[in-house]
Amino acid sequence: MPSFASELRRQLAARVAEPGPGRRAELAGLLDAAGTVDETGATVRTTSAPVARSVVRLWRSEFGLESGLTTYSPGSFGRQRYAVRVEGNRAVQAVEELRVERGRAVRGGAAGISYLRGAFQGAGSLTGPGYRRGHHLEFVHKSEEFVRRVARLSPVPLKVAHRRGRYVAYTKSAEGVTAILARMGLHDAVLEYEARAIVGEAKANANRVTNFDAANANRTAVAAALQGEALENLDPGSLPPALREMLELRLENPDASLTDLARLGGLSKSAANHRLRRLVEIARGGAQG
Repeated sequence: MPSFASELRRQLAARVAEPGPGRRAELAGLLDAAGTVDETGATVRTTSAPVARSVVRLWRSEFGLESGLTTYSPGSFGRQRYAVRVEGNRAVQAVEELRVERGRAVRGGAAGISYLRGAFQGAGSLTGPGYRRGHHLEFVHKSEEFVRRVARLSPVPLKVAHRRGRYVAYTKSAEGVTAILARMGLHDAVLEYEARAIVGEAKANANRVTNFDAANANRTAVAAALQGEALENLDPGSLPPALREMLELRLENPDASLTDLARLGGLSKSAANHRLRRLVEIARGGAQG
């Protein structure tokens, strides 16, 4: 099953087939995020087949360039990787034109949004909604300049950090995630993310309550067992009436909680707790009375 981030890349790549402005800015974002440029042309590498096909379409529609699409040995986690290559004088010229397009994009507006879409396809990732460690959307790249450019184009503030030799711009808030998805035009994904995040949070809360109840039940059982062991050798006839009644309640109800014992004895919880502590003291050699 594809990850949530993979599905977002697929949706963004599918938009390239639709007519409209911004395609060059999107290709500029993709080239900056996942491409390399040399003396004879440019190569964009990706693990996403839809993104690779999108890059092929963009080179053709915007510059009339036919690309070479190749696959190579699987990368991390066994994922197939794709390389889209354009070469020749026209390709070199196209790269220069995309640098001009990048300059337009950094000023924001529609070009900035398109650049952000390309940047996410090439260098973005997002944990699925309901992930146990919380919300996390990030752009990762070896270039600090690229990462800070993306951060400037984000509709919400992104933190920038240096991590394991790469720069990262990220947000860990649900509002930040949905704002960026909305800026990229992924409105259906926003609704899905919010819905799935609510379900995930509800499940997490239910698990926390279940674990808390189980821990409380375990503590109650251990305390009752220890009390039973301490009290079972006491002589009821040597105890005052109030303590004798509590001793009988505890021995007759070995698994009962303090709250249950208080209810059975018609006592407050604090009174029941005081009598039990007194019984334990007596059982351990304290003075009777």
